[in-house]
Amino acid sequence: MYKFLLIAALLPAVVFGQTPFRPCSNGAPTPASLNIEGCTALPCTITSGSPLVARGIGIVSPVSTPTLEAHLTARLLGLDVGFEIPEELRDACAVGISGASCPIAAGESFDYELNYSMELPLVGITVQVEVGLTAADGTDVTCIEIDAAIVG
Repeated sequence: MYKFLLIAALLPAVVFGQTPFRPCSNGAPTPASLNIEGCTALPCTITSGSPLVARGIGIVSPVSTPTLEAHLTARLLGLDVGFEIPEELRDACAVGISGASCPIAAGESFDYELNYSMELPLVGITVQVEVGLTAADGTDVTCIEIDAAIVG
């Protein structure tokens, strides 16, 4: 019986490549699912300098907005380690959203993909990573947290 339950619990992540995540502490909505290539269990292994492809699927905007700004924060023991998303990737309307285009209407569903190679200042540690999208009025449209083991 327990073997069946374990298989049933793990099967969706293995088959569909879903990555587990936590909602952010700010209470922002989360995507229906998250797929980080090569990661089906936390912590995700992120190699400094290698491409990271992460896709939030089924994000539903709680507000209408002409713009969406992406943000990323990495924390070690609750302290910000100073890593930010590159300037050229912050405008999610220009780079990252699919299934819709800006302006986004309240209740509209779309996907967001973050795809870039990160040169990370710290390796050999596990950090908590928060990634989200913010509307023009400052409303958090979506936000997720994962644990990531950073390797060189």
